Amino acid sequence: MNYEPPIEPAELDASSELWAAYELVEKAGLLDGVTLEMWTHIPEDFCRDHELDRGRLIRRQSGSPGHQGASLSLAILLKNAARSAVEAELFPCLRASQDLDTRLWDVPGATVRKPDVLVYRCLEEGRRTVWGYDLLLAVEIVSPSSRATDTGKDNQRTGFESKMTQYALAGIEHYWIVRLKPDDSAIASIEQWWLGPGYRGAYTKVATWTNGQTAEAISTKLPFPIEATWADLEF
Repeated sequence: MNYEPPIEPAELDASSELWAAYELVEKAGLLDGVTLEMWTHIPEDFCRDHELDRGRLIRRQSGSPGHQGASLSLAILLKNAARSAVEAELFPCLRASQDLDTRLWDVPGATVRKPDVLVYRCLEEGRRTVWGYDLLLAVEIVSPSSRATDTGKDNQRTGFESKMTQYALAGIEHYWIVRLKPDDSAIASIEQWWLGPGYRGAYTKVATWTNGQTAEAISTKLPFPIEATWADLEF
């Protein structure tokens, strides 16, 4: 095997911003000031495991088997419900996805989040970037490590903002918080939150469906008709 010396920055046919992005890969989570332009140049394999919170790279924890099962079940449910909404001419075109980069804003402090499950309006031809204003619904599945981040427990002293707060500030009208049973075997509850007219950057809880207490797992007309039993969400 022939030895090839490592490539030095000067040998790269790339912009200074591109090389700076690769330097950030080596120092993930330690540097502020990452821009959306830099984010687009960071390798996809790296970005898949990170989010961007006001210019700082944040590592995402790998989901448990229960987390992954709940995410898949909800994505399938929402994909089918979105298709029905389009067929009923409630929306011209909708997409449901999992863990998709969603740009909330560029300034102050670029922020890119990846909702566990999301429904968004189809992008116009030629555009591949999803922004917060494209989303109808963002869903986060709470784990012990993500509870504060997902559920709105902000800390003004440290400047910490949860995803719940950021989604509201970005104008994502509907937000669901999904909690799993302690043994990770099933969804325990689903909370439905809504910005509503005249919102001031904060969600209002609309409904809570609890496994073993409510007959339905989901029953809502917002952002479009969605009905599910607990059996529908088994994994």
